[in-house]
Amino acid sequence: MTQTSISAAPCGWRPTQPVTTDHAREVDADVLRSMLAVAARQDAVVTVRDLEHAGASRSDARSLVRRGEWSPLLRGAWLVRPERVGARLLRSWARSAALTVPGAVVSHGTAAALHGLADVGEPAPLHVLVPPELRKRPRADLVVHHDVLHADEGVDLRGIPATSVLRTLVDLVPRLPRGDALALLDAALAQREVDRQGLVRARDLTRGRRGCRAVDDLWLLADGRAESPLESRARLDCVDGGVPPDDLQVLVQDGAGRIVARADIVFRRRRRPGRGLLVLEADGRRFHDAPEALLHDRHRANALVALGHDVIRCTWADTCTPGRVAAMVSAAL
Repeated sequence: MTQTSISAAPCGWRPTQPVTTDHAREVDADVLRSMLAVAARQDAVVTVRDLEHAGASRSDARSLVRRGEWSPLLRGAWLVRPERVGARLLRSWARSAALTVPGAVVSHGTAAALHGLADVGEPAPLHVLVPPELRKRPRADLVVHHDVLHADEGVDLRGIPATSVLRTLVDLVPRLPRGDALALLDAALAQREVDRQGLVRARDLTRGRRGCRAVDDLWLLADGRAESPLESRARLDCVDGGVPPDDLQVLVQDGAGRIVARADIVFRRRRRPGRGLLVLEADGRRFHDAPEALLHDRHRANALVALGHDVIRCTWADTCTPGRVAAMVSAAL
């Protein structure tokens, strides 16, 4: 998901002072106060209709944008708190779609991020689903999908209409590269948003959709024990490369029964039965680059080696070359 550029200037509005510009009339403090009260109920978003009800105009909104106090969202909507980032900024963008696009339901990658199944990344372009009869045109900041949404396929995410988790998986998984698709399915299981039966139903609903065959095996391969998209991608590379893991998130004990490590991805050496486990560790930068994490990883690896196990590591870059992780594992086995 990519985003149009959004100002990160801090909000500097003071309710006791009128706002003036060279190109807009003075905005009354009471009017601004009224608009902010409305925005507080809808994820810091105001629309053209809100401006009109408060006695303001588009030129007033443009003036506040020029001052860095507001930011533009979808056409006809503005963000009154430009300092918003991450999930809160995503909600503001999604709310702007709900308020300005008739019949729109947030869908696909945007819905996945709102459900917490994928990294938020950049909020725009937004993906929305609209009924087939509403011929809404897409824009640079808005991707419009025309399809029927059944009553049980939509949910309300605190005021934002969105596709349900199951419908989001049906819409999104066939469109994604295999590694990203498995990561999404793993996340849905891990967060208990769906169960195995739900994944089987979702797979059946993808039949006939473009891309469904390329990901057909992933619905059964999904495993909620995966703790990151990187682990999902590494595991899939091993499966596709003919060296599927034997287990995930294994608690490894020493001779006294003390747990010394939890191994991400584990392989048992059938060709070398006298050797210990082969442990594949997925080193994501977000968690493993911190000094404390590096020290913890080193102690854990040393403990595993002391017990006769071997540890190999992979990074996100390794998973970007098909077969690389599988080759690393195969050589170590």
